[in-house]
Amino acid sequence: MNRYWMTISMIAALLGFNYATQAQNSPAERKPYVYPFAMCSNATFLSNPDYPVKFLDAGARMVRLDLAFASVRKTEEFDPDKWDWTSFEHVKRLKAQYPDLKILAILGYGAAWAADPAFANVGKPGIASPPRGINVRPVESSENLYGHFVFEAVRRYKDVIDAWESWNEPDLIDHAFFKGNGTDFMPYQRTFYLAAKRADPNCVVIFSGLCFPSFEGYLARHGLKPPTPYPPKSSFFEEYLAAVVKDPEAKLSNYYFDVMNQHTYSRASDLYDYVSVSNKMMQDHIGQTKPFWITEMGSTDKGGVFGKSSDEYCDYILQSYAWGKLAGVERFFHFQLDNSNGHGLYSGMLGQPKPALTTYRDVLVAELKNTRLVTQLHGHPGIGFLKGNSPFEGGWRTGYNAFEFQSVDDKLRILMAFADKAQDIEVALPAKAASAVLIDRHNQRSTIQAQDGVYRLTLKGATNLAGWPINKDNPDAVALGNPEHLVGGATVLLVETLSN
Repeated sequence: MNRYWMTISMIAALLGFNYATQAQNSPAERKPYVYPFAMCSNATFLSNPDYPVKFLDAGARMVRLDLAFASVRKTEEFDPDKWDWTSFEHVKRLKAQYPDLKILAILGYGAAWAADPAFANVGKPGIASPPRGINVRPVESSENLYGHFVFEAVRRYKDVIDAWESWNEPDLIDHAFFKGNGTDFMPYQRTFYLAAKRADPNCVVIFSGLCFPSFEGYLARHGLKPPTPYPPKSSFFEEYLAAVVKDPEAKLSNYYFDVMNQHTYSRASDLYDYVSVSNKMMQDHIGQTKPFWITEMGSTDKGGVFGKSSDEYCDYILQSYAWGKLAGVERFFHFQLDNSNGHGLYSGMLGQPKPALTTYRDVLVAELKNTRLVTQLHGHPGIGFLKGNSPFEGGWRTGYNAFEFQSVDDKLRILMAFADKAQDIEVALPAKAASAVLIDRHNQRSTIQAQDGVYRLTLKGATNLAGWPINKDNPDAVALGNPEHLVGGATVLLVETLSN
């Protein structure tokens, strides 16, 4: 180590920065660059000509769309040429119009007419009813209603659609999308994978989009601390893995998925912790991990138990990305552009832009789209649920978090920093240039000079007190501990231009 870096290390150590933590928090290897920014959408994407224009303008390049079984197989018609492919044809026209746009299609669900009678006593008939014939082989047989549909969809549109997702949130409580547990779901994921690969051996098959019950159920089952007073008793994903390893064909077929998939809302650090728990399950059961996409992420900007203010939502957009990159996530699907579910970057159906749009488009995408995460410079990696930590007990907090990114052409270095406690904190971030552009969450820019090899600045404390314990009328919620910060304090970026 030369004298310059020895001096920086000594100064930084005195001010609380620990270079020794870099190795354990660094990504394991330098992976090929994948453009990370994507979004979820609804049918409006196909019907409103302004939607794809504003979608691409925001910086997203892949859209996640529901192209479900029931929309194509509306009746018990076995001839696929007579099925209703209207939504797929819309997608085909959009792809021709916007060739840079990539598509992730969800091919899940069922229909009342196709329901497997084995699930008749669970919930109500409808899309959550799994189609019958799931174990019929070959999987593309007309008797295997779901496999036949998947095979035909991939065969016909493999040159249009870039990746295929089996189902949306089959683990959601109350069986909103799937009438069964993870063991019941295994043959559906298996059929999905085999039918898609039969139609296109080179296609990308991702697992269903799982949400909070799989994560919280794992913590509860393994004696850890789920962040809810009412966790499930088991994990849907762990049930799937326990079932799939019993299938003698599974290992040779990649355990029936190429990419793992998770949904997360509200708590920014969940993008690290959810992935960590899913990776632990995969490693324990199948002896490997998979590439990871987050196909839904977001929050509300209206406050509430699990929401945020407008400014805090801007911080969520930046901080959740850093946590996800620390976990190795490849693609991030923001939910969503319009405000039909209260999470949008625009008000209403593409009405007035929200401050979050500026944060997403002009800060996150503009500065980080061609970068790799180098390391977490300071802070604890997520909350650390696997270590027995809880968001309602603050011992894991270190005062602030700092992450280092570098452009893929090695010309720019970007630091992201934010407090993780309510108190403002003075920090010194290590510099590699004489100055940097300081960018706040609203894209306000100024220049900051390095002093003695570091940038000195004040990070504003976290303001978002939320989570279950703020519900004072619920003694079970209050008993969990103190209210948490779903997101850290005001986020800043420092962008350095590196000399050759």
